[in-house]
Amino acid sequence: MRERPLEMLLPAGFICAVGTCAVASLAFSETAARVAVMAAAVGLFGSWARRYLAALATGVMAWCFATGFLTHAKGELAFGPDDLLRLAAFTAVALAGCAWGHTRRVRRPYRLMRADLRRTPMLLRRLHGRANGVSRTDR
Repeated sequence: MRERPLEMLLPAGFICAVGTCAVASLAFSETAARVAVMAAAVGLFGSWARRYLAALATGVMAWCFATGFLTHAKGELAFGPDDLLRLAAFTAVALAGCAWGHTRRVRRPYRLMRADLRRTPMLLRRLHGRANGVSRTDR
């Protein structure tokens, strides 16, 4: 499976951050809930993208939008202790989401193989389970 190109992931991450900021600002009135929605979106984007640079860039963009529009009223970026803590949280969630996406990609062939092994007896019963060639419609 090919990796997704970085030239497409960076704009996709920007769209994800802007869209999530708009949805979070309309859906929630509390700052903590807004930031949690943004962090969840960054983690999901990181797991989908599976590229660390794109996930980190999306985390930083989401932090800019969360700080400028969701926590401060007039679009100001600030670097107070709470803002830097949010930046660290967004980058950590982005990296964790990306690592989770890599783990799911690596484990996928093994899950498919296990599913095929569980399905095999059922397929054998369907193909060879009828005695004397009698089908259910003949009974």
